[in-house]
Amino acid sequence: MQWISLRMAVAMLLLPVATGVQGDQPAEDATRPQEKLPSNKTASRQAEREQQFKEMLSGSVLKGTWQMVQGEPGQPLTGKPLSPPRPEEYTISKVSKASDDYWVVVARIKYADKDVNIPVTVRVVWAEDTPIITLDNMSLPGLGTYSARVMVYRDFYAGTWFGDCYGGILSGQIIRTGQRDASGNTAEQPAAATQPANP
Repeated sequence: MQWISLRMAVAMLLLPVATGVQGDQPAEDATRPQEKLPSNKTASRQAEREQQFKEMLSGSVLKGTWQMVQGEPGQPLTGKPLSPPRPEEYTISKVSKASDDYWVVVARIKYADKDVNIPVTVRVVWAEDTPIITLDNMSLPGLGTYSARVMVYRDFYAGTWFGDCYGGILSGQIIRTGQRDASGNTAEQPAAATQPANP
């Protein structure tokens, strides 16, 4: 009887080693985080957000102001005064998803002495339900090379932009065709813009 009890005690001691359980610790597989796949509900909600983003910008005019800080090559722009606000206008004829986070925005861009029609491929990242349009050192024909982060939300936009040794801020309203802006002007139907063109 004593021999049986001794065998049972040894077996009880060896059992955690054989099963990968040490004392009260769960098995390794039980503690390993499981990958969470997006649910159908999450995917459906994201598709809805993307559709709203597309509808908000397609056939719209972004009308607002921009300000800039002029710097020196290789030097930070902080601490320098912003220029007075100047008017800007982006007439967007079409927005379409290309792949993953990338979208093509076909727009007429007017600011300062620039006025060009170009399709621009941008990356759109999401902060919860809010899309942020991003550019990273992108060469825009007739305009230059720029980086930007522009948030769009509830028919307004705001963000930052940077060129070679200058940068600044921009903001304004998103006005859909037929709507009136703060000045009482009605947005006209944007003309199709498919090829780069200088004024």
